[in-house]
Amino acid sequence: MRMKKWYAIQTYAGSELKVRDDLNERVEKRSLERAFERFTVEGEPTYFLVPVEEVITSRSRRGSGIEYRIPYEYDLVARPNERITRGEIIARKPPRHAEQNSRVAEIEPFTRVIIEMTNRNEEEYLVAGEKRIRRDIRINEKIRNGVPLTSDSDERYVVTNRGTIVGRDKIKRVTFEDADGKSRTRLIDEKYLAKLKHGQELVAGDLIEREHTIAARASGLLKVKEYKDKRVVSIQRIEKRRIFPGYVFVRMGLEDTEMMELIDGIKGAVRYVGSRYKPMPIEGPEMKVIKRKAGLLEIPTAVAAAAASGEPKIEIDFSVGEVVEIVEGPFADFTGEVKEIDKDAEEVTVMVKIFGRETPVRLGFDGIEKL
Repeated sequence: MRMKKWYAIQTYAGSELKVRDDLNERVEKRSLERAFERFTVEGEPTYFLVPVEEVITSRSRRGSGIEYRIPYEYDLVARPNERITRGEIIARKPPRHAEQNSRVAEIEPFTRVIIEMTNRNEEEYLVAGEKRIRRDIRINEKIRNGVPLTSDSDERYVVTNRGTIVGRDKIKRVTFEDADGKSRTRLIDEKYLAKLKHGQELVAGDLIEREHTIAARASGLLKVKEYKDKRVVSIQRIEKRRIFPGYVFVRMGLEDTEMMELIDGIKGAVRYVGSRYKPMPIEGPEMKVIKRKAGLLEIPTAVAAAAASGEPKIEIDFSVGEVVEIVEGPFADFTGEVKEIDKDAEEVTVMVKIFGRETPVRLGFDGIEKL
């Protein structure tokens, strides 16, 4: 058995994981485990590596962002900037109870239409229950000013400012009359209204409105923005993307003929990188990336680099097309061309050449330096 060295197996794009699994199975069937270095990735043992990185995206699989409108009467249960799993509770509106002895003086039905204007402030329209709302008044639809909300074009329910419809629900306006004759009104969603009826006597503590929760419809990173009328919660999906599409990496000590037999017949495996007929070990800066992703080498950080040099943080003055050096992350010590600069996110995309292919690497401004 030879000394173990790193090799790269070229695959068809999209076949990396299938090739990895088939090769793992072949190693075990042929009892070749001693000739391979074993790794643990996400709790699973493997002899072959397909380096991946987590990428946060604000778009859903259908191409639109996942947002939730959270009025301030809801308690935010989930924590901003932390991961959330599909089905977990984002926000909760606690149940409401009668604050004191009172009587239900009146229950009036309404349809509530909420329109978010271009400045993200909101206008609320309460349409009398006997009125019929137009069919095109649907959530997420844009609407112009001057458009009537009802089928009979009642002038009382004409949109004042253009915007987007973000709410349309059946509600009840309940008037409570206290023992001292004072009246209070509450707007309660019909779905969560307790069993109340006109003239009903209530004792302090009686249930008026049931609890309501808003659950996540996707998994990802939770972001929260505060506005005048509500919070807007978005879930940014976390995708796992292959850093080197079309490659599987392995550290092994087989003879040349055994290495060629190892990939022979594996669907999706093309050849070893370096030579079509003789596997060539990988060395140099490319191998640093693989070792860092495998946890075999420490990943440099820009903070550590700055501290080591004793220099203050440098203000960013890079431009698109400029060649820079990467100083943090798995691609540290590589050079590449700046493809894109995102000033709002304080991030830059650098094109790095690996195994003859250009790979986009996204970094913070302090992760690159001028040459």
